Amino acid sequence: MGLTFANTPLDTGKMLISKDKNTFKQIDAHKTTTGRFFTVKSSWLTAPVQAFIAHALSHSPRVLDPFAGDGHLLEKCAEVFKCEINGLDIHHEKWAVNDSLHAIPAADDQMIVTNPPYLAKYSAARKGVGAAVAGYFADTQDEDLYQIALRRCLSAARFVVAIIPETFLNSAFPKHALAAVSVLEKNPFADTDVPVCVACFDTQQREGATAARIYKADRYCATLGEIHRQRLPAARDARIQFNVADGQIALRAVDSTDPAIRIAFIPAADFHYARDKIKVSSRLLTYIALKNVPPEALPDMITRANLALETLRTTTHDLILSPFKGNNKAGVRRRRLDYALARGLLVGAING
Repeated sequence: MGLTFANTPLDTGKMLISKDKNTFKQIDAHKTTTGRFFTVKSSWLTAPVQAFIAHALSHSPRVLDPFAGDGHLLEKCAEVFKCEINGLDIHHEKWAVNDSLHAIPAADDQMIVTNPPYLAKYSAARKGVGAAVAGYFADTQDEDLYQIALRRCLSAARFVVAIIPETFLNSAFPKHALAAVSVLEKNPFADTDVPVCVACFDTQQREGATAARIYKADRYCATLGEIHRQRLPAARDARIQFNVADGQIALRAVDSTDPAIRIAFIPAADFHYARDKIKVSSRLLTYIALKNVPPEALPDMITRANLALETLRTTTHDLILSPFKGNNKAGVRRRRLDYALARGLLVGAING
């Protein structure tokens, strides 16, 4: 996969680490701007994905990867399905040259299997490479290169299989053509731990937002609609304020690498995190101020909130929560609780 840039050096870049300390980290600007992560493992080809590709090939017998890179996905398809393969790329001598973020040649007899580039618009700016990819975001509402790539793919083929960030599940990207998703906890990449899934699309179906089948690897979990129906009302509540240093309760909003240390609401006195580290931008560890909640009511309220959280995690197979980079020591994907959902849990716990 790759991109072209005008008058933009591709060997250096800086990412802001601390605004307060004015510290930066040197990054590989070429790799960052191209969003290149190389798929070298076969864990992406789960049973539901394999079944989908086999079905798609009965209608469209050729496989195209428009972001082919070294061709690992195409090689696996040729090995498993004995099908004709073809690749496009902008930087690789092995394939015909094409900037597939701009357009992909369409054909009725081709399906697409690909690992498109990932790079969020805000992340590009943070990493100092925003100018290099600005042209791709100029005429779109999409916030990540993979979303732009998906639109190009879905315009070029009826069937599309794409390895994309798992955050896609909770994104605003249209999902009417989505048929199935396999969430991967085994990392298929050699050079990144971005949490990913394999999304399978059929543009002739229209009920994906509710009917798409969601798996963890080979294990069926639920339909996308069943997962999203578990969401809680996101209305604001004046009694609850996040990122308040002297708040009465605390929130550990991300799973630890230790399987026993999970997302949880905690009495502030038991939360050993420096209160002076709390900022308006804090998202993982924080304190929460609660108005009109008497101190003696806090223990039961915290218990109710944690029970509701664990119930929600169980019924949605954790998929209602955002993925967090890396797995815990048991090999399970770490998760993060966003504040909108945390607020809904607290409202329910306060109201009893």
